[in-house]
Amino acid sequence: MGIIDLINENLELNKNLTNEVKNDLFELTLIFNKSFPNIDLNNLNNRLKTLKIEPKSKFVSKNEISNYNPMTNTLAINIEKLNEDNDIKHIMMYELLKIITAKDNDYGFDKDKKLVALNAGYTEILANMLVGNESNNMYHEDEVIATNLIARMIGDDVFMRSYFTNDYNLMDKYLRNAGLY
Repeated sequence: MGIIDLINENLELNKNLTNEVKNDLFELTLIFNKSFPNIDLNNLNNRLKTLKIEPKSKFVSKNEISNYNPMTNTLAINIEKLNEDNDIKHIMMYELLKIITAKDNDYGFDKDKKLVALNAGYTEILANMLVGNESNNMYHEDEVIATNLIARMIGDDVFMRSYFTNDYNLMDKYLRNAGLY
């Protein structure tokens, strides 16, 4: 049985999610896997077994739409903001990317909240690439601009390697070598 089949099976067994959410997460997983077939999805598979989604919680500020907490494996969603001309597919892909790369209390190449903005910008770039954005809202616009500029300096391959392997040290090394901090 392949990882995609395991993900589908484990999603079906998750009692915390509605069938609609399970189907949406699986569809987004397929989209991701088609674009990034060499990325290990075992972490995603393990997290989807127990993922919980809760409407508006203390983990989502009044201006945020969603927030994934890797420590509790909970996706908090601000339903009021979600219904304000937002692209739900885009937002869910953004959060799925965080779940795919979640480790301890961080995701992607962020560690101890040192590269939060850069990480958000890169996650946004990937979400846009994978599913686009059909709303009039621009998400993490400043972070995306900064991330694109930095990626030109240190290379997209560094971002991808560091992001999908949770390698803060690799990103840190390249940022330092480029004189960015």
